[in-house]
Amino acid sequence: MDNNRIAFHGTLQQLLDKVEGGEMVPKLQASHAPPCKFWTAFQVINGIRHMAPVIHGPKGCAYSVASNYKMRGCEYRGAPLEPTACTAQNETDIVYGGEGKLLEAVREAAARYHPDLVVILSCCCSGIIGDDVETIAEIADAEVDARVLAIRSEGFGGDFRSGYEDAFRALMDLMEPRGEVMKGTINIIGAREGPTYTEWTEDLNEIERLVRAVGIEISGVLCGGCTVEQIRRAPSAEINASWCYDWGQKLGDLMEERFGIPYARTGQPYGPAATEEWIMGVAVPLGLEDKAREVIDAEMAGVGRELDTLRRFFEGKTALIEISEYPGPIRALSLAQMAKEFGAHPVVINLHPYTVKERMPSIKFLLGRGENPEVILTKGLFSLGSFNVTSETQTEVQAIAALYDDAIYLGSARRQPGVPQMNLTTMTGFPQYGYHGIRNMARLIEGGAEHADRPRSTLFRKVLYGD
Repeated sequence: MDNNRIAFHGTLQQLLDKVEGGEMVPKLQASHAPPCKFWTAFQVINGIRHMAPVIHGPKGCAYSVASNYKMRGCEYRGAPLEPTACTAQNETDIVYGGEGKLLEAVREAAARYHPDLVVILSCCCSGIIGDDVETIAEIADAEVDARVLAIRSEGFGGDFRSGYEDAFRALMDLMEPRGEVMKGTINIIGAREGPTYTEWTEDLNEIERLVRAVGIEISGVLCGGCTVEQIRRAPSAEINASWCYDWGQKLGDLMEERFGIPYARTGQPYGPAATEEWIMGVAVPLGLEDKAREVIDAEMAGVGRELDTLRRFFEGKTALIEISEYPGPIRALSLAQMAKEFGAHPVVINLHPYTVKERMPSIKFLLGRGENPEVILTKGLFSLGSFNVTSETQTEVQAIAALYDDAIYLGSARRQPGVPQMNLTTMTGFPQYGYHGIRNMARLIEGGAEHADRPRSTLFRKVLYGD
């Protein structure tokens, strides 16, 4: 491949070294940049049932998050979607301050919606003028029939990761001290968003199925459809386990430090080895190792054909795993490890330095586990900064695929790499975690290989990429 198209080619460790050394940190943030702190804080609290957010900012901020996170249906995991309120700051509020308006908004939200929890989120406007949202939350908490919290979440106040972490930190104020331990119970931590599909509800269903098969009860999923009561009693669960290590690790560390609740540090359960590690990570501390072994053996026996299918299609191949609209950086690295387990040589395409910088703890965690795949970063994505489908990145991915006689592609169905591909999108409707995930991925890769010789639509390609 023309080296003029390559911005980086090496291992994950080498890319991390360049990022830590300041050699590959982009100065200009473009469309590869993730959501701001306000959006990510909202993602966390949006996963709490019977919670009314009060956004202290212009009405456009409320529209943006509500349209993305709440207008996709009428319920999430059996709970109706909650309303989103806003103080609708205007020019007068910016000049004279909006604290009084905020207090009235919290009172109105509590009276109108009768929530269990009201969460105030500051935006850039209220953050710039310094409105004291924390004090307003304290005043309102003493007045209304709901708990009231404030998260200082103005977009300029931190990166997207700090939004998640500050929201989880604020929610810990709802938690009671660790009392009598609820034996045989765990919390699934690091979930967020509620009714959107950044994370799969099907993956959560698979985790719940396996956990209950071992004889473990889930105290709460924080915050993926949990209640305020589940948050309150969370420290009394026997152990915490991550939905995704990348998002669970901070909350797990904080709860371990404050409440003494152990945290099972495991990666994502992609493929048999990682799934076994995840199950044993929660079963062993609870004294359920023997039962977990029985479950694992039975589940493995039930996916024997699918395991053979995955080995047949992966073994000896080069697995090209692209980070575009899907699968995201941490899932891509988990898929790389799974492909390696089945005998493939994984190559992760377009792991952006900005992503490495913002996910540093998780990247180092994976490296510590021996996950150090080959990484190729194309100049098109690095310079344009877009994870979306672009004609330049399509050309680059196609050129990378042409280098290998035995390549298979894992990623977006929108891409046309010219090799057999496994469509792993956020809308498959099937889990990718656990043993049901093994069944699903075997089906997907078998179908992709079976139809690899069928021509892709030239019209579809023109719609996506032009001529």
